[in-house]
Amino acid sequence: MAATAATSAGGGGAEAADPAAAEAASAASAAAAAASAAAKAKPVLRVADVPHWESTYDVIVVGAGHAGIEAAMAASRRGARTLLLTLNLDRVAWQPCNPAVGGPAKSTLVHEVDALGGLIGRLADRTYLQRRVLNRSKGPAVWALRAQTDKREYAAAARGVLDAAAAGPGSTLDVREGMVDDLVLDGADAVAGVTTHFGGAFRAPTVVLTTGTFLGGTIWVGAKSLPAGRAGEMAAFGLTETLGALGFETGRLKTGTPARVDSRSVDYSVMVPQPSDEDDHWFSFDAAEWNRRPTLPCHLTRTTAATHQIIRDNLHLTPKYGGFMTSAGPRYCPSVEDKVVRFAGRDSHQIFLEPEGRTTPELYVQGFSTAMPEHVQLAMLHSLPGMEACKMVRPAYSVDYDYLPATQLSRTLQTKRVAGLFLAGQVCGTTGYEEAAAQGWVAGVNASLAAAGEPLLALPRESSFIGTMLDDLTTKDLREPYRVLTSRSEYRLLLRADNADERLTPLGRSLGLVDDRLWAAYAAKQARIAAEVRRLGGTHVAPDSPAGRLVADRTGAPLRSGASLTDVLRRPGMHYAHLEGLGLTSVPAADGGPATATAAGGDADGGGSTTAGAGAGAAAAAATAPALATAYEKERVETEIKYAGYITRQAEDVARVRAQAELALPPTLDYGAIPGLRTEAREKLGRVRPETLGQAGRMAGVNPADVAVLLVTVERQRRRAAHAVRAAAKEADRVAAGGGRRGGGGGGGEDGAPVAVAPSAAA
Repeated sequence: MAATAATSAGGGGAEAADPAAAEAASAASAAAAAASAAAKAKPVLRVADVPHWESTYDVIVVGAGHAGIEAAMAASRRGARTLLLTLNLDRVAWQPCNPAVGGPAKSTLVHEVDALGGLIGRLADRTYLQRRVLNRSKGPAVWALRAQTDKREYAAAARGVLDAAAAGPGSTLDVREGMVDDLVLDGADAVAGVTTHFGGAFRAPTVVLTTGTFLGGTIWVGAKSLPAGRAGEMAAFGLTETLGALGFETGRLKTGTPARVDSRSVDYSVMVPQPSDEDDHWFSFDAAEWNRRPTLPCHLTRTTAATHQIIRDNLHLTPKYGGFMTSAGPRYCPSVEDKVVRFAGRDSHQIFLEPEGRTTPELYVQGFSTAMPEHVQLAMLHSLPGMEACKMVRPAYSVDYDYLPATQLSRTLQTKRVAGLFLAGQVCGTTGYEEAAAQGWVAGVNASLAAAGEPLLALPRESSFIGTMLDDLTTKDLREPYRVLTSRSEYRLLLRADNADERLTPLGRSLGLVDDRLWAAYAAKQARIAAEVRRLGGTHVAPDSPAGRLVADRTGAPLRSGASLTDVLRRPGMHYAHLEGLGLTSVPAADGGPATATAAGGDADGGGSTTAGAGAGAAAAAATAPALATAYEKERVETEIKYAGYITRQAEDVARVRAQAELALPPTLDYGAIPGLRTEAREKLGRVRPETLGQAGRMAGVNPADVAVLLVTVERQRRRAAHAVRAAAKEADRVAAGGGRRGGGGGGGEDGAPVAVAPSAAA
């Protein structure tokens, strides 16, 4: 059937799957059946079953990818004694696919993690090869910084951060190689530790799994497969069976990576160069991390008719179209063969050649992910302009792996089934370094909070793109790799990259992850922005002044009398850079003499004259106001002014929706017993068990009528519980006043003392 679909999609060449493909499909099916049987057969490991504990920790993090290092550093910096276990310490924070950070919506995640005290933005700023701001022609809600990074330098920098944190007698972090193959539970079915393949046993009340593509990973090239988490690195086995034995649902997802080619074999003369932006934009809000350095260009080429024909002729040789791998891949990062099939009317697709580092000749062929056999891959590469003689250094491949649908987690990333067990990254069904890093930070912080017996952190959807992502993951029944997108947030004008620190740095500070130096820098930045907004609103431009005429010429309309720089900036086509270029940081006088400005309360007569005192005061204020330090600060001021009405309206929407959306749903709520709920809604709600009414409303299969029924039910329970509490308090007051028990009036104990009535979970 799969072979027939491939034939109709791609024309000739896709005959019935060959014997090798059929054999591979059979083997994959047998392996899946064996894994399922093993999960059912594997006993749960208990504390009493472990003869010896090597060490005891507060938090154990499994995996040192982008999620793992954020989790380990966040937990250890908060004072939790933390163990980071990983398969290969030489591949810490490795970038096995595109060595790049950021992009649409992803860059906002990076800024948010940085604002909270995380690592990913700092590492990118230290190791970038080039940076570009995307979507500049659109509004600020979709602007996105993207940086190509040096793969090896990035991993080395991450390892250096871990090594520095683990050094010294006062360190709370240990880093160690090992394959975790089992979880240990206590008598209450809560996490108590982990064991490794070679017999290590480590005790901890919290465990964070960040296994990436390694959990039962298999890589595919054509019909051939190999157990591996990524090329050259072994997969991890054992944990999937443990999770299955504990009652978790698991599934399979896939991703892929393109071939790498030798840059010395490429003809750049027929390609379009893609240089780095000249302006400095950074991921980190910490100026100490800004590493100004020479940049390297990327290059653009395109697929051809020959490329597409080669792909169509060989579709049946790929794992997906050949029918021997059925795992779902990422919708928004498709393989090149998926592009050819899904967009059959297109003659060409963009392909970017991106350097992998300063010390390697390898190029990443962006947009050319595939799992074709190697000889077909080479023919495809040779069909691209400028790559007719290129040498393939590493073949492309697909990898499929085990994951847990994240509806089994709460927004804290703790599992609902096993207390103390947290998950983050691709094991939750996401794709991307940025998504993994953000989840890792949340899981690490919450593991440390849980170990200390403190309340856990749940970021609201409207607070951040991190909160939006976690709400999506834990609410929606996602069966393909999740990628954060700008369109996923209904509050994206509030959740911009430039204000991530304003939104989240105070939270990072409260958690102990923003030190005194960064907090002082944050406060100074906010003061600069506020002062500049005030200055722009209080500085007026006379219509007949040289500056006024320049503004009129640029915007095509004269200024009205008394217009402020805020009014000027709100005009279409005007930007903060234009104010600087026009000299409007200190406004030129009408007669071309010394610079003056009219204060907000000054007397502007429309002819460019000002009262001397008012003009001098405003000019002095402008001269002493702290200058904005970065492009982001200027963009922040411009956005806050230009879009003030929209921002205010969206903030009001958030406040209006929040009260009902954050209404807690009792974890013991019996959805099957609620009259008025549709059968589909009962089933979905009972399986996912959303934490709030807002989450319930965003679930597939739950409609507005179901939400209304839930609201009425929970409010009724809340009123009943509140009435019971008031009745108990009234009875306690009566007894305390000496009234004693009334005849037959139950509620008292044997000695006459009242029996306390506990409020229900709904209260």
